[in-house]
Amino acid sequence: MGVPFPALKTMVTVFLLLMGNTSPVVLGTSTPLSRVKLVASEVVTPGSSLACGLQQGMVATGYKVSCIIQVENWTRYPLMVPRLRIANDGAATTNPSAIAEAKREAFAVRKASGTATGVYGTVSWELQGANRRFVLMWSAPFDFNQHSNWLGLGMTREGLVDVAPGNTWFDQMYYDSNTEDLTFERKEFYSNTDSFIYSDNRFEVEGDMTNGHNAVIRVVVRPISDNWDDLAYEIRRKLN
Repeated sequence: MGVPFPALKTMVTVFLLLMGNTSPVVLGTSTPLSRVKLVASEVVTPGSSLACGLQQGMVATGYKVSCIIQVENWTRYPLMVPRLRIANDGAATTNPSAIAEAKREAFAVRKASGTATGVYGTVSWELQGANRRFVLMWSAPFDFNQHSNWLGLGMTREGLVDVAPGNTWFDQMYYDSNTEDLTFERKEFYSNTDSFIYSDNRFEVEGDMTNGHNAVIRVVVRPISDNWDDLAYEIRRKLN
């Protein structure tokens, strides 16, 4: 026996009301970054590369210079298609992985065996859906008498997701300045190890780096404060 028309109409009305209650979470621009940071600290969780405390095993024992690079994704865009470019003879201890929204991932690099060299290069991810790339440059030198640890953070222009050939991005971010295709900020980590921020009209990236030979880089990719609609869904939901 079919459902009587009035009852069916009531069921459809209730369904539509429920669907309306699951509309996207919209945040006001007045939501302070401090609150977003607090919620993210509860919501963002380790991804597969950090499962079971794997980060502790990332440092290559026996090598004077190594670097762990950890990235948190607070945006609603998954960070996909990671591309690692080591600019010298260093090596990856573990490889970078895609970073889902509200996830934290990490990988590690080290100096080459039997050489008095450090390890430096770039790693980048495509913000899938935002049509651009986040680019991270690092330099972890062997000799602190002549060099210091450096970190650079930047984004390609909207529409550019291709990776520059060879050491192009490293050379630009370490030695040079902004171009139309890639804008960035960089900082030396010697006596001052405070974090710094790169930002454009949609996103900002905050990062820091320790100043020793076994360096650790910690980075957060997030929307700018008047663009909270680009936050990861779980962060927006808890903020609402």
